[in-house]
Amino acid sequence: MIADYYEILEVWPSSSTEDIKKSYFRLAKIYHPDIAGNTPENRDRFKSINEAFNVLSNSSKRQEYDESLKKGKHKNRSANVLKEEDKRSASLAYIQAKKAAKDGRFEKAVLLLKSAIKYDPSNPAYHSLYGLSLAMTNAQLHEARDACKKALQMEFYNADYHANLGFVYFKAGLKNLAIKHFTDALKWDSENHIAKKYMALMESKVIKEVGPIDKMISSIKSIFAKAV
Repeated sequence: MIADYYEILEVWPSSSTEDIKKSYFRLAKIYHPDIAGNTPENRDRFKSINEAFNVLSNSSKRQEYDESLKKGKHKNRSANVLKEEDKRSASLAYIQAKKAAKDGRFEKAVLLLKSAIKYDPSNPAYHSLYGLSLAMTNAQLHEARDACKKALQMEFYNADYHANLGFVYFKAGLKNLAIKHFTDALKWDSENHIAKKYMALMESKVIKEVGPIDKMISSIKSIFAKAV
């Protein structure tokens, strides 16, 4: 049976390398034989912690381990159990992504949401927030658009998903498409933060007076934090 290094380091499969390092140093201090006691049990525990960190802190080793772990799970667990575990991992990554986004750390949110989608591609919320986060980084607007569209294909009557796609079009300078989706968002939720704010901005022509969209990034982050 393959050792569960994630369980040993008390982290999740979706945890970042930074989180893995923090957990490793915390556990290493607790279970070091010089501190916990030089017993066979503590020596084995400390050895396992180091083995786990050696693998999970290395991207290539971690990828190989994840593949072998998944194969091992498939041999010993039912498909339904695996599916539920993947959904839990995806949900945790999504929760962490929302927090990262509220803190303005959109690059981290993008990485976490990629993980969430990998574990559970059937959840439209993951795709929509992924698209919005990509747009917030000013990168890959085509991919951001496709992700938001995919969310709407799964759940068309969701105001947030329309607003998110509208924001992507707004960032791309496609005003008419942005207005269309902001309007749709407000049909389903008249208080939608993103749609309400950007419809008002475009109607009052504030955007033209302020200048390039990038100069409005702090305002956008404030609205985004309220909406997530």
